[in-house]
Amino acid sequence: MKTLIIKSFLLFISTISLTHAIGQTAELTIEVTGIKEVKGNILIAVSNSETPESIIYDRVSVEKKESTVCLLKNIPTGKVVVSIFQDINENHKLDLDEQNIPLEPCYKKEKIKIKAGMNTLIAKLINVKEMMGAQPAE
Repeated sequence: MKTLIIKSFLLFISTISLTHAIGQTAELTIEVTGIKEVKGNILIAVSNSETPESIIYDRVSVEKKESTVCLLKNIPTGKVVVSIFQDINENHKLDLDEQNIPLEPCYKKEKIKIKAGMNTLIAKLINVKEMMGAQPAE
């Protein structure tokens, strides 16, 4: 009987711990670098790999060249996808050309592991169109 009570208690404690771990959230500080012009907004979206429909997002005004910092709260722990772009014309979407190449500076989606507590990411914006134009012709 004593063994049964101990096993039941341990099962109860492990269930509570697992439930708590699954529902944990964290904070994510993102330093966005590579800002070349003071124009528009930086749009950031973070989604959990398991539930991509639940997106946490933020918008930061571009007030200076080089970099800006954004703090996102209540990010689910585990693997997340991060998407960032500079919305230069402020139409709230990443503008693409006819070949679906981004026309605005962006940061590729990246699956990163978020742990409980504070997390940090440095994301460099790139202008894909410029990079493609800078490549030598074959």
